Amino acid sequence: MPTGDELLKRIDAANFPAAPVVLTRLSHLLTEEWVTGEQLAEVMALDAGIAARVLRLANSVHFRGKGVKSIPEAVLRVGCDGVRDIVFALSAMRSLRPAQFDSRLFWRHSLAVAQATQVLQRRALNLPAPLPEGYAGGLLHDIGMVALDRALGSDYRPVLEAARTSGRPLHEVERERLGTDHAEVGGRLLELWRLPSALVTAVRAHHDPLGEDQLAAGLVHLADFVCNHHGLHHGTGYKPESAVAEIWDELGVGEAELPALTAALEQELGKADALLAEG
Repeated sequence: MPTGDELLKRIDAANFPAAPVVLTRLSHLLTEEWVTGEQLAEVMALDAGIAARVLRLANSVHFRGKGVKSIPEAVLRVGCDGVRDIVFALSAMRSLRPAQFDSRLFWRHSLAVAQATQVLQRRALNLPAPLPEGYAGGLLHDIGMVALDRALGSDYRPVLEAARTSGRPLHEVERERLGTDHAEVGGRLLELWRLPSALVTAVRAHHDPLGEDQLAAGLVHLADFVCNHHGLHHGTGYKPESAVAEIWDELGVGEAELPALTAALEQELGKADALLAEG
């Protein structure tokens, strides 16, 4: 089994798919103060099939649409941010499919965490403005698992099984057996793809967000906790009892709000399932 440094070098040199062009373009739109419908339409034009799927989703009950016949209408109905997040999710799911673990469980968890970042942002008192990288960070927070799946092949299965049977966090088992974990590997992959630094940090630090100067890492950490605590996991079955205590305060969300957060998340899961069906 390769060491942590060797694994990161293998990720650097692996024949890993280049960053999906739609994903890359949308990631860099996250750094812009305003995103227009015209910009989103240009990105969607890069994938012949994605616009049709966006329209189907915009017309679904989960996105409160009806009679939407064009992308400009979808933007009006769902909003630029909503359309951007839909396209981001569809592009990621289509391009990045694991082989050694359940793809559907993985992406349902990832989509749930992405939705949970939005639930948290609506309730957080200490966010001066919405974090555009929140949804993307939630969606890609475990992308290092896909990278390890590609780099290790069947050798990754015993690591996943050890986490599942022990009931321990996967990143702890990975650290012991591999010398690195999926958060670090995921951050490295996004760096190689030259995605924005805020998104890289949100992914790399989502298990250890203390000391980071970007709220997105804490937001994704807390969203991941809410989902795992609620049983929406990626397959290993770990159910944490608590999140990093300081993150609640940093975001301005009361820990006592957890039942309300999970109830709000339940109402949003229809969007995740609709996206999963289209992906």
